[in-house]
Amino acid sequence: MDMTYIEHQTAPRLEQDTHSFFVQVRNTSPDPKFDKAEYSKDVMDQSAKVLLAYFLEWNFLMFSLRDSDCSFWIMQFKKAYFSTLQEEKLGKYYFRPTDVHTEQWMVQSILHKLKSLFDTTGFIEDLRLQNEKQDKQITRLEDAYIQIGKTSVEAPDLRFYLSYPEGTELLQTVDQVIRSFQAFEKKLKYQPWFQAQVIFSYYHLIRDSYRNCYVIRFFLTFQKALYSTHIDYSGLLLRLWQEATYDIGELLTISNEEFQESHTNPFGFGCEDIVEFPEPQNAFEDLSDLPKQVSCVEEKMNKICIVPRGGKIFDGKKW
Repeated sequence: MDMTYIEHQTAPRLEQDTHSFFVQVRNTSPDPKFDKAEYSKDVMDQSAKVLLAYFLEWNFLMFSLRDSDCSFWIMQFKKAYFSTLQEEKLGKYYFRPTDVHTEQWMVQSILHKLKSLFDTTGFIEDLRLQNEKQDKQITRLEDAYIQIGKTSVEAPDLRFYLSYPEGTELLQTVDQVIRSFQAFEKKLKYQPWFQAQVIFSYYHLIRDSYRNCYVIRFFLTFQKALYSTHIDYSGLLLRLWQEATYDIGELLTISNEEFQESHTNPFGFGCEDIVEFPEPQNAFEDLSDLPKQVSCVEEKMNKICIVPRGGKIFDGKKW
């Protein structure tokens, strides 16, 4: 099964469906005359039907992400999935349907465990803490960016898009992309010009939903007194990115004018979204657009739901 399809299509779908189930479980029946037990059964039946429609995809997803970190709602699904495997002694990593333990049985088992989990006050507290952690991380980076502005007033910000050429989409899983970026960052921080001039760096892993290809929005903030318009920073970064990606990587060129044209938009926005959500000009603007809650599923940017263990979708640092 194609891993890029699992990452770009199946994972966001499962994230949405698990969140939808949570909302229905926590809500009471919209009609007070409707029997509570009947309402609960209807929620379970409808949710089971939704999950059965793409059972093979998310079953493979569970196996694939056993060594990965994943988004909040998929993590809850993952807990119920592997708890069911362990409880019924059906293996450690992958569910294989049988005449007794069918696909329908597995879905029902997972949903019952999720319902029990979602009904607890402990889960609601964990949800609050995880969202608070996300908010604090964004605030920490915003504060760091503001502080560097005090040491270099009107510090120049440069924006780059690290990605891959059309036709190589199937070669780039999120694991490969993040490992390549880590190798790129390691090379970058040892460059004399970087050590001398850069005071803040920030990245955000996003998606080109037209090609289902990953893009890294990358910002560098320079000490104004040392920044030079005569240095080809794009050329320097491209060389390092190509070294980190075995000569596959490229820098996307996106001007503000081109971004207003939907056919040149690399991230799958429609025209209305482009007007409402223009590309950020610096790290602070990007951070301001990020959802403050890890449990958020309504994002303008297509959500990335799987990362290598310990990996981050966005981060920044002072230098």
